[in-house]
Formats: sequence, C-alpha cells, structure tokens
Amino acid sequence: MGAMSSTISDSITQALKQVDPALIDMPQAVHDGAQQPRNRASGRATATRDWKRAKAHDVLSGSDEEGDEGSDAPYSDPYEDELSEAHSLDGKSFGHSAVLDGEGKYQVHWSHQGDTITFLLQVETLGYVGFGFSPNGAMASSDIVLGGVENGKPYLQDYYTDENRVLYRDSQQDYKLKYAKENGTHTLLKFSRALHTCDSNDRTITESTVRVIWAYHADDMGATGLIYHGSYRGRKSLRLLNPEKDSELPLETPFFNFTNVDVPIPDKDTTYWCQMFKMPTLSKKHHIVKVEPLIQKGHENLVHHILLYECDRNASDAVLDSGHECYHANMPDIFLTCETVLYAWAIGGEGFIYPPHVGLSIGLSTDPKYVLMEIHYDNPSHQEGLTDNSGIRLYYTPHVRKYDAGVLEMGIWVSLYHMIPPGMPAFSSEGHCTMECLEEALNNEKPSGIHVFAVLLHAHLAGRAIKARHFRKGEEQRLLAYDNEFDFNFQEFQYLEEERTILPGDNLITECQYTTKGRSTMTWGGLSTRDEMCLSYLMYYPRINLARCESIPEITEQLHFIGVKEIYTPVTSWPFIIKSPKKYNNLTFTDAMNTFQWSQKKGHTFNDRVRKMQINVRCSKYEGHEWMVQGMIVSPPKVKKTHEQEPFVCLSLSNCLNSDMLIFLLTTLLNMLYILNDHVLHS
Repeated sequence: MGAMSSTISDSITQALKQVDPALIDMPQAVHDGAQQPRNRASGRATATRDWKRAKAHDVLSGSDEEGDEGSDAPYSDPYEDELSEAHSLDGKSFGHSAVLDGEGKYQVHWSHQGDTITFLLQVETLGYVGFGFSPNGAMASSDIVLGGVENGKPYLQDYYTDENRVLYRDSQQDYKLKYAKENGTHTLLKFSRALHTCDSNDRTITESTVRVIWAYHADDMGATGLIYHGSYRGRKSLRLLNPEKDSELPLETPFFNFTNVDVPIPDKDTTYWCQMFKMPTLSKKHHIVKVEPLIQKGHENLVHHILLYECDRNASDAVLDSGHECYHANMPDIFLTCETVLYAWAIGGEGFIYPPHVGLSIGLSTDPKYVLMEIHYDNPSHQEGLTDNSGIRLYYTPHVRKYDAGVLEMGIWVSLYHMIPPGMPAFSSEGHCTMECLEEALNNEKPSGIHVFAVLLHAHLAGRAIKARHFRKGEEQRLLAYDNEFDFNFQEFQYLEEERTILPGDNLITECQYTTKGRSTMTWGGLSTRDEMCLSYLMYYPRINLARCESIPEITEQLHFIGVKEIYTPVTSWPFIIKSPKKYNNLTFTDAMNTFQWSQKKGHTFNDRVRKMQINVRCSKYEGHEWMVQGMIVSPPKVKKTHEQEPFVCLSLSNCLNSDMLIFLLTTLLNMLYILNDHVLHS
C-alpha cells in the first residue's frame, strides 16, 4: 500500500503540474511560509521575532535585523540576456505608465497578462524604493514591496502593515524580482506578482481603482534597517487592469487645444473652474481619435481632474469669455445645459484613444458645437498667487472611420428626488435605463443594437462603489463595468476587454453604494460635490439619438415613508410645500425630510423601500427632445437570475484556483481513488 500511495501521490502531483507548474515547483521559502498560520496575529509574532517593529507614521518606515536571509534572498532572473534586459527596462514596452510624484522623479510602468502583473519602477534615487497598495491611500493595512540595489546586489522584499501602521516582513514572499540596476542617478526595478496571491496580507488587484502608495530614500536599507524617508512619499489612484491600447498616431495627425489662460487659483482646498469653448469650423466631417491632458509643468498635483461636456447647440459665442467658477451663483445658466460627458481625465490617468474603427464626429451641423471644460483644482496647502494654463489636446483626422461614437448617460436622473439619509454606513441607490426606453429608441434608430467599448462610472464624495449592470430577458449578463474602490478624484473611461452589445428590450442598472457617516442632514441629488450623483456614461457606436436613459423613484412614495399625507397644489414653488400632517405644515419637502428623526435602522428600511418603488422613466434625445416613454411610471424590472462572478479558491499551497481548475483536480483525484480501489479488489 505504501508504494501504491506513493504512485497516486506522484499522479496527483503531475495533475497539479498540468494546471499550473508553479503549484509544485515553488521555492522552498514559499512552502515554509505556507506552513505558517496565515492570519495577521501569527504573522506579527514571526515578524516581531525576526525584524524590528517600527511605526509607519502614515508613510513607509521600519528596520530589519541582520541575518535571516536564507530562502528569502532577493531573486534576479538568470535567463535574461542583455538584449531582453534593455528591452524590459524600456517603459514604452509596457502597456501603461504614470508619474506618481509632482516632479517626475518616480515613474511606474506596468502590463498584465493572465493572472500576472509586471511593474517597472524608475526612481531618481540610489537608495531604497517603496511601492504598495492601500485600502484608502493611507498606511494602515497596506501591501508593500521594498527594493533597491546595495553594493551591486539587488534586493526585493514583501511587507505589509497592520491596522496600527506597524510594518512587518511578510512570511509569504509574493513579489518576484526580474531585474534591478542603478545607472548613476536612478534605480530601476522590474518585478511581478499574481493578481490573486491568496495571502491575507496582500491586496488582490482587480478592475477596481487601486490606491498606490510610494516612497524612496537616498540610502539603501543596509544592515541597520529601513530609514525613514521623510517627505519622499505619496499616493495616487490608478486602474491597473485597463486593457492596453495602442496610443501611437501618425506624426502629422492634426490637433487643437482647449486650455485655460492664466486662471487664478484661490488659496482654498477645492476650486472647480468652468470654461466654454467652440469646436473648430471644418469644411467636412472629421473624427476625433484621441484626447490627452495638457497639464502645466509643476501643476501635476494641483490639477485633479478634467471633464469635457457637450453643451446646447443654441449657445452663442458671447459665453466664450474667460470662464467662471463652476456651480457658483454667478455662473451663466447656459453652463447648466452642458451635461453629456465627452471626455474625462483624473490625476494619475492617461489619455483616451478611440478604437481604430470608431471616432467622435465633428464638423457637421449635428455635431457638438460648444463644449464646456471643467477643471478641479486641489490646493490643500492654500498656496497663494497661483495661475494655471492646463487643458486638453484633441487629435482629429479627415480620414473618417467606419462608425461615429456616441455617449449615453444612464443612471439616476439628477434631482432632489434622489435622497440619502444621514449617518448611514452603507446606502444603495439604483438608476434604471429601462427596457421601455431602450426598446423605443433602438427600434427606431438601430434595431440591431449598439456596441459599448468604454464606460465612465460617476458619483460624488459620498460614493464608495459603482457598477453598471446589464440584463436581458430578466437574466443578468456580465457586468459592463464596476469599481468597488471608487475614488471621486480618479474618474476616467474604462476600456472594456470585449465590446458589449445592447439590444432592444435589454435593461441596464447603475448601482451606487454610499456612506454618509458624519453627515447630519440629508444628501440630495445635485451638481455640488456635497450633493450626489449615480451615473454611468457608456461610450458606444454607432451613435443614435439617445442622450439619457435614466429613472428616479416616485417622490410621493418617498414622502409617504416619513408620513406626508398632502402637498399644496398647484405646485408654485420649488421645492414644493407640504400641507399635512400638521408637524410638516408649510415645510418644503426637503425640510420635512431633514426634520424626520433618522436612524440607521430607519435608513435601511427606507433603502429597501426605495429600491422596490415605482420609477419615473427619463428617456431623452439630444437638444432637449424626448422619446414617447418619457415620464412613464413603471415598476423596477423583475430579475430572474443574477450574474455571480466566478470565485477563486485558495489552496494550502498558497495559490489560487478558479472553479474549473478545482473541478479538474477533484476529478483527477476521484479517478485515482477509483483506480486504487479497483486494484485492491482485484489483487
């Protein structure tokens, strides 16, 4: 039986290798780490014994003790020749890149393939370099890697911090150093890791926004350990799994710029500046094929995001002045007609390039004539005397592509009828692009459907997570897009891995998760950043005459929840006035909602009630025209089946398996047991 068991063990080993050789051929250090308990408490015990503890003070700091190298020695790929090394350290060979600091001293390039992501760090230092992932941009509970080159010897170590910002060396080393060198001024580190490491001390990398934290120091870690880096640190939100796109255009591709001119930046935290521009006059149809940010040098941390909106074609050149502070009482009313997002960029983001068969049409009488550029300036140190000249560059071509791009706004119609109670740790809102709206618009415009290739998810400061859901005949399809780590200061179009077709009769839901802890009054739907939105912008082709596909819960049913019985009619003021009961008499409905004694329990009950309420359909064309279903009252769609994302299963070998791999392994094991049983019976 011993020999028989050994044979079966060998067979299972071979089966595991067929799934993933790394499951067996792992360094001994990984086996050693996997044998240790994987909770933070046990990790802390090991780290305390082998490494000095240090307070991170919201930045990377700590120290190590000499020794305990062994199996945790840094790795350098012995098979990389000089040619591949040179190529691998060229940032252009990576699909994405970002400058993490305001001076261009810390650059990161990355690409992902399958379940592996590879990074190249180029940092202006000859000391250690820190890089990591945080749940909120701070140091607590972060996943960190530290590396460099010391005395010609490369090193890279996997760390983590606990909830108290104490730094520990991870017993499971999941970052694999591919190459490292110093060139006299910079340290270059190339390394990889799995998206799902199945290590409780690591953060899983998904399609959601990732808060990247970084640091560096002039000196290496050395025998005395990690030296506090001072101000050489920061954070930036990135989306690491965006599909890679070829951003190269012919050198002769024409372009035009929309830029601010000496805009004065007030000495306050936040400023939104709005400027209207007129599209260039062209003799024939052209396509915009790429848009990229133009950030004034030195203002990389001042300019937080840029949005470009399409405006009412009936505007006049009189509005093309020096601009105004957005959402201010003195802002021209015509600015409020600029609602459809054409382009979005946020700090840390990249330019947007259209697919090779699609472009944004300009030059025709039906194309956008006026646009509004909104720039969010972030000035937390209240610097005085700043002026800015940032903006965007739009590349266009007379070589018209096959399809015109369109942008569809879907979600919750922005109004006071969208309300979120105060003090809620979690609250969910849903906006419906209804079957009725899509059926009428698509059957009239494009019965074969439209094809979505990018999505922008949009909320304000209370937003925590957003997803764009797609249903067909009551069954949920794969998510169009999602962000479970939403960051208001980082909003940009997400490319889809595969184009998605929307057909007549489908329905789409934008679902937003909020938290209003710390707020004492209702949060309303509105334009201010303290108000809220729940929107998805679908970039698609071919363009049809559908600008908005949205909904709003019935206001009367929401008011019934707090006991409102009657309002004054006809409605002559906004917000309208309540007549009864007596406790709300002569109050606006907004004041009545704030008068109500909210609790978390009442807030959750209200949330459940709102999600089941009838909804008012908003289904509008461009130029303010409406489809026939506009204003229809319908019930939320019945969901027959929801889409569940395939889970990853973590085995004791510290690797992740999806359900297909697990089924394969279990089937192999059962077959081996059957063979064993059959052999015993016939022996």
